[in-house]
Amino acid sequence: MKNSIKTIFTIALIFSFVVVGFAQKPEHAGKKDKTEKKIKKKKKKVQEKTEEEIEETKQKKQKAEKKLKKVKEEKLEEFEEKGNSYGKDKYGLEGKAYGQERARQAKLKKEEKEKELEDTVVRGESKASKARERVKEVKASLKGKKKAGEITEEEYKEKMEKLEAIEKEADNLEEKVKKGKKLRKAKGD
Repeated sequence: MKNSIKTIFTIALIFSFVVVGFAQKPEHAGKKDKTEKKIKKKKKKVQEKTEEEIEETKQKKQKAEKKLKKVKEEKLEEFEEKGNSYGKDKYGLEGKAYGQERARQAKLKKEEKEKELEDTVVRGESKASKARERVKEVKASLKGKKKAGEITEEEYKEKMEKLEAIEKEADNLEEKVKKGKKLRKAKGD
């Protein structure tokens, strides 16, 4: 009798485990499939978006390349149109008359350059002299303020350094003016 109770009890126990296992399975069945489907849909959406973005960037790149190509062609055309193409348009002149016209144009161009040089030399001289005068005035003013005690020694040194830098720039400008005068004299000879 003990054996039969044990066997019945084990069979009942096994049966209850099987029933409980089957009872729980339908509740969770399909959740894994649903989550996998959601993940696949999200992957597809992300993949489609990235493909669309890649396509858009390719189109933008192609448009930019076309614009760049147009700009290059325009610049090339401008470059080809400019320049000293003296032989192309002869103003209806030929031979000696054309040569004389070109010589006249060259002389006018030379005179214009000389006038520009003269103007820059004059402007440079006046600028340098004004700078020197202004520096002298400011130096005198600084010395007076220092003696009166209106500014400290550090402020005085700092401002004097700035004035010295301005004087150096004026010196550089005067050197350039001297070179311009030499060029002017050389061209005048």
